[in-house]
Amino acid sequence: MKRFPLFLILAFVLSGCMSYGPEELDRLTKEDPEFKKMIELRDQIHNDISLIKNDLLSKKKTMDAQSEKLHQEYEIYAKNQNMKIEKMKQVVAAKRDLLNHDIEAASNALGLKETELKGYQDTLDQVRKMLTESKGLNLSSVEKQKWEERTLMLSEKMRPLSDEIQDLKLQIRLKKRKVGFLH
Repeated sequence: MKRFPLFLILAFVLSGCMSYGPEELDRLTKEDPEFKKMIELRDQIHNDISLIKNDLLSKKKTMDAQSEKLHQEYEIYAKNQNMKIEKMKQVVAAKRDLLNHDIEAASNALGLKETELKGYQDTLDQVRKMLTESKGLNLSSVEKQKWEERTLMLSEKMRPLSDEIQDLKLQIRLKKRKVGFLH
C-alpha cells in the first residue's frame, strides 16, 4: 500500500478541496440540477422535522400543563375526601367513646350494687346464724318475730338488687359487643 506523503494531504486540505462551505454547495447545485433537488428536499425534510419537533414540544408542554393541572385538582379533591373520611371516622369514634363511657358507668354502678348486695348477704347470713344459734338464747316470740321480719326485709331488698345486677351485666355485655362492631 502506498502512503501519501503527509505534505500532500496537508496541501490538499489547505487548498480547500475538502471543505464543504456554502460556496462549494452553491457551485455543486448550479452544476447539477438533480443534486439541487436533493439539497432542496433535504432542506424541506429538515424544516419538516423541525416543525414536527416543535409541534411535539408544544404538545408535550400542553399535556404537561394539563397533567399538572389534573394532578393539582386531584390533590385538592383527595385532601377534601380524606377530610370527609376523617370526619366520618370521628363520628364513629365518638359513638364508640360514648358506648365505652356507658360501659364504664355501668361497671361502676355494678360494682356499687354488688358491694351493696354483699353487705345485705353478710347481714342476712349473720341474722340467720344468730337465729339458728338462738336456741341457747332466750328470745321472746316477739323478738324472734322481729328478727324474722328483718330477714324477710333483707331478702326483699336483695331480690330487686340481684335483678338490677343481672340487668347491668347484660347491658355491659351488649355494649361491649356494640363497641366491637364499631371498630
